[in-house]
Amino acid sequence: MRPIHLAQLDKVRPVVVLTREVVRPYLSNVSVAPITSTVRGLSTEVPVGVANGLDRASVVSCDNITTIPVRQLLSQVGYLLPAQEPALTEAIVAAFDLD
Repeated sequence: MRPIHLAQLDKVRPVVVLTREVVRPYLSNVSVAPITSTVRGLSTEVPVGVANGLDRASVVSCDNITTIPVRQLLSQVGYLLPAQEPALTEAIVAAFDLD
């Protein structure tokens, strides 16, 4: 399962860590998708919420994927559920126009 951490971005906000787990210990930077409570209904958004360890309904914003230093990752607050992985894949494909 992909972890959800708080991270220091423009402000402290939750993010889904996208960098694969097996290489994270060896990297100084990781790719993350920020989570926001501003829902726009885009194909590049993945709904998340309380079941993921968050305090409200939100979305993973795949249009705003970024790479940050590992030191900007703060506490882990939850996980993306396995059933949400296909939606994450579809949102990333849409965000980067990979179809």
